[in-house]
Amino acid sequence: MKRIEIMISRALDEEFLDLIEANDLTHFTAINPVIGKGFSNPKLGTPVWPQTNILYIFYVGEKDVEKLTKIISRLRTEFPSEGLGAFSTEAGCIDGCSEIMK
Repeated sequence: MKRIEIMISRALDEEFLDLIEANDLTHFTAINPVIGKGFSNPKLGTPVWPQTNILYIFYVGEKDVEKLTKIISRLRTEFPSEGLGAFSTEAGCIDGCSEIMK
């Protein structure tokens, strides 16, 4: 199982939600707002830098990792100047969650 973290500009949120729903990726956690400085314009939620990001966290198998990778690639191609970071780490279940993750 993988933990996928996707930090995405709020400007892309609606498009991202449509794509994950269309790909049946309906189990996630979202943290909003998220502020920070990456490789695009800062998203600090201030008068000078008013935009913010959203952090999505997914716990998925390899098949869904492939789906998320395609979604991320598509958004990066369509919106190259918007902030979008994605990271993957190994994850394990604690006390029985592996049954519901099948």
